[in-house]
Amino acid sequence: MGHRVVFDTNVWLSAYLFGGKPKKAIDLAYEKGQIFCSIYILDEIRKVLKDDFNNPQDKIEDLTEAILDLVEIIPIMGFVKDAVIDPKDNPIIETALVAKANYLVTGDKHLLFLDKHKNFQIIKVNLFLEELKK
Repeated sequence: MGHRVVFDTNVWLSAYLFGGKPKKAIDLAYEKGQIFCSIYILDEIRKVLKDDFNNPQDKIEDLTEAILDLVEIIPIMGFVKDAVIDPKDNPIIETALVAKANYLVTGDKHLLFLDKHKNFQIIKVNLFLEELKK
């Protein structure tokens, strides 16, 4: 069985807006395992693309469709309350927990501060790419 991966909002946005290593990480995760996402993460992506990057609605919908082709959607219920620094990270952690992920890939310093959470690693894109090479 391959890797079970959750990408945080910032990784999806970086991959979409700039390509590079985040895009490579998503592509490799798709090839070598399973990617999981929640409606919470999709909604965050849509909101940032609209509010911060002024993307037109049709582009936002195109990206949402592209993500949905790559991921399995995980239902989350709001039971995680562990994120000590930023409560908005709780649904991200919960997505990884419910997905039984091996990795939560993020650039969020608050999540990275947690380092490891129960059964999954919280790592940056560069480290994740190294892990996939093993």
